[in-house]
Amino acid sequence: MLLAGVVMKLGAYGCLRVAMVLFPDGARMWQNEIAALAVHPASSMARECAGAEGFQVCNGYSSVSHMGFVLLGLATLNDIGLSGAVLQMFSHGIIAGLLFAVVGRMVYDRTPHARFRRPANHATGPAAAVRRVTFVLAGIASMGLPGFSGFVAELQVLMGAWKVFPKAAILAGVGIVVGAAYTLRAMQKAFYSDAPPKPSSHDHPAGPISLPNASERRC
Repeated sequence: MLLAGVVMKLGAYGCLRVAMVLFPDGARMWQNEIAALAVHPASSMARECAGAEGFQVCNGYSSVSHMGFVLLGLATLNDIGLSGAVLQMFSHGIIAGLLFAVVGRMVYDRTPHARFRRPANHATGPAAAVRRVTFVLAGIASMGLPGFSGFVAELQVLMGAWKVFPKAAILAGVGIVVGAAYTLRAMQKAFYSDAPPKPSSHDHPAGPISLPNASERRC
């Protein structure tokens, strides 16, 4: 939670406050290359997360994808793109921290398997309802739907990128659509799936344990 909320932002903040201020000509010289590096995690990490089966893996890929938007906003070198990058750093820090808090404190504490098919999708009661509502709200905010800070941040980044890198803006927009798809998939598999969880090799066998009789013990 600390890594996603704080540590991942240190590099982008250093680029904004130190590198781009001390070396503005270098930033303009490498502007296209930085934008290309930003589009790769914004799109490819979203595709990787679409096939993930675990909470932590999906949240990790999602964090890298969102940080690609931050780097793309920094590469625009215009006011609207830089404003979107700063807002995206703050927005993702809050949202990713909430997602990892849901996984760590609400799922890991109650099941040893943080996979989509296993955690409490058939659980009932107030605690299960809190887990569902919290994860859904955090997931909607992570998708960047209107009404949340992620929407404003990503919109500003795309507007700033469209002025300088139209193709990169289109690829980043595709990453947003893929991100919404894997977030909805995670919600459905984790908390709203009707299929019973599949047995795992780590689970204890169900039913009473049969003990060997006296003749078997002598053998």
